Amino acid sequence: MTVGLVVLIAAVAVALLLGWLLRRSNGSLRATSGAPAPAAEQQRLAELLAAAGAPRAASSALLLHFSATWCGPCAGVRALVHQLAEDLPELAHLEVDVAEHPELASHLRVLSLPTVVVYAPGLQQRHRATGAPHAADLRTVLQPLVGRRAGNS
Repeated sequence: MTVGLVVLIAAVAVALLLGWLLRRSNGSLRATSGAPAPAAEQQRLAELLAAAGAPRAASSALLLHFSATWCGPCAGVRALVHQLAEDLPELAHLEVDVAEHPELASHLRVLSLPTVVVYAPGLQQRHRATGAPHAADLRTVLQPLVGRRAGNS
């Protein structure tokens, strides 16, 4: 009985630790390599983005927001992205419903919702977040990409 109790306590402790670690990274913007993708891969991405309705995808910074109608946290990210788009008219943005554009979601390996991907001009991926990102973090990574301070009109 004592060994079983110790195992149970250890399992609960491990579960709590894993939950804390996952929750801590949820929504964190992670820098990606930023290295240009091979030409064929970049062309395919441009085609998928155009099919999804991306505006000015290659000529300006692009903020992609992957969502679904059933995704609760996606609504909060949607509001954040729309506010950033108002503050930054130079920023191209696109909300992609994974049910309508599964090939684009698959190409970018979107496994959880919401997912936000930030591209520099020329479709160079710079940052990615799975979960709802913090507004201040998004503004910070977008500032150098749009050429002025986010939030200042």
